[in-house]
Amino acid sequence: MEAIKSFFATMYHNKQAFIGMIILFFFLLQAVLGPLIIPLDMGTDFLNRYQGPSLQHPLGTDYVGNDLFQQIVHGTRSVLFIGLLASLFTVILGFALGALAGFAGGIVDKIISMVIQILISVPIFPIQLIIAVIFPVRNVLMLAVVLAVLSWAWLARNVRATILSLKEREFVLVCRIMGLPKRHIIFKEILPNVMSYLASTFVLNTNSAIATSVGLMLLGMAPYEPTHWSIMLNNAAAQANSGMNTAGIFNMMVPTAAFVLLQMSLIFFANGLDEALNPRLRASYKVRKKKNQNTAVGMNQEGGVSHANGQ
Repeated sequence: MEAIKSFFATMYHNKQAFIGMIILFFFLLQAVLGPLIIPLDMGTDFLNRYQGPSLQHPLGTDYVGNDLFQQIVHGTRSVLFIGLLASLFTVILGFALGALAGFAGGIVDKIISMVIQILISVPIFPIQLIIAVIFPVRNVLMLAVVLAVLSWAWLARNVRATILSLKEREFVLVCRIMGLPKRHIIFKEILPNVMSYLASTFVLNTNSAIATSVGLMLLGMAPYEPTHWSIMLNNAAAQANSGMNTAGIFNMMVPTAAFVLLQMSLIFFANGLDEALNPRLRASYKVRKKKNQNTAVGMNQEGGVSHANGQ
């Protein structure tokens, strides 16, 4: 309970992180409950095409009369699910290979490190396009795999460097002397020390996976989902007619704003997450908080003395 209170206290005092957490919470709520509360009607209603925002259509309608708000709500689940699933695969793969390289050493470390250097030095998105062409993406699971298969290198590199440093620390050496198995050392001793980094990386990778999935969908390399924000953006761009159709431009702004708001919330939340979960950063926050409190008390005392002298 104390750890939870400390987490939320740290997030609350980091204004950017707190704002990001609130916005992200509403997106998650929208993804889980939105489709159950707000029905989706994707039929054509040309009499109501390009309607402006109103009580009936809070964000207006598109080029065939479909409600934009309904599409945003139903598309949130798809956007977040793809990002979260791809990020989960990336973190699992990156941690597993980084930990293996750091602990095993020798030829295993050399092979994994060589693969990491290759993946870091090449542009990822064009290769993901090639993979999507060779192995057609037919469902969300395959899309998540395509997004994750080349995105784990930086994480694995940092996990490897952290483990190389930690495995020479006293608490790890004591575990080795006691004959504890490597899985105990990795999951009970090492993992808690990198958990804050893994958590913030998971959130940031979710952000990257969402952005990359948009590119793949716009190029037709991913399963077609009519309510996905990238499909909404693509349809609106096609109808905007190179800027001649102002209603089409507004239709482009709706999914674009949703993407920007979601990605901004993920970045803000990730920055605060590292501070809230990292013991060293949390201790630094407590020191700053105590210093600020002492400064405030000192200023109040000085104010009281000055007031007394004035009398």
